[in-house]
Amino acid sequence: MLKSNWKIPNKSVTFDDFATEYDFAATLESQNDFFTKNLSSNKGTALDIGCGSGILAWELAKYYERVVAVDLSAKMLAIASQKRSAPNIEYIQMDASQLALDRQFDLIVSAATFHHLPNLPVALSGIKNLLNRQGKIVFLDNVSEVETPATLGYIIGAIRDFIPDCSKYGFRDASRLLKFRLSPSWLKHLASDRYLSEGRFKRIYGRCFPGCYFVKLGCSMGVIWENL
Repeated sequence: MLKSNWKIPNKSVTFDDFATEYDFAATLESQNDFFTKNLSSNKGTALDIGCGSGILAWELAKYYERVVAVDLSAKMLAIASQKRSAPNIEYIQMDASQLALDRQFDLIVSAATFHHLPNLPVALSGIKNLLNRQGKIVFLDNVSEVETPATLGYIIGAIRDFIPDCSKYGFRDASRLLKFRLSPSWLKHLASDRYLSEGRFKRIYGRCFPGCYFVKLGCSMGVIWENL
């Protein structure tokens, strides 16, 4: 099921511009272990914020009675509905910074989404109110000591990773992955990203979720908090 409650973002490049190739890359590189190893004790309802093409929502649906998955991109949600539909998954088109949901959840997850939000502390406070007692927050997002890394670094990184990717995924898939990583639309999107440093990440999330703990995973930082 796909519902809509959204506003058009004021950005020149959105995930609609490269939804199919992003889904290909995300499927190829999908790693949901961080989330599946930190599920809530109650398995009633889960919320995936910034669900993209539904990869994590699809995985959570194996454990939870119901999963609500929200994203701003219509094309991403169309892919999710086509490829990863299930009776217990509800896809909703909605701005993550203005969630309008009339229910609460046992688990709330998000992966690589919150660095896009204009006012993160306010958004996190609203998300916190959607969590049931005994519920669990599990977030993962990019961190960087440089707020917006140079585009050249992404280009060099993509080329550097091509040979290892050939070993992992085969030449054909690695070539397609490289083409996506070097595409103008993806590089333009990366140039618009604004990342928190590790220190700022811990301060902002720590204020909203007292007693939470953090996990560093490569260029990403995870935060886990239980509403005890």
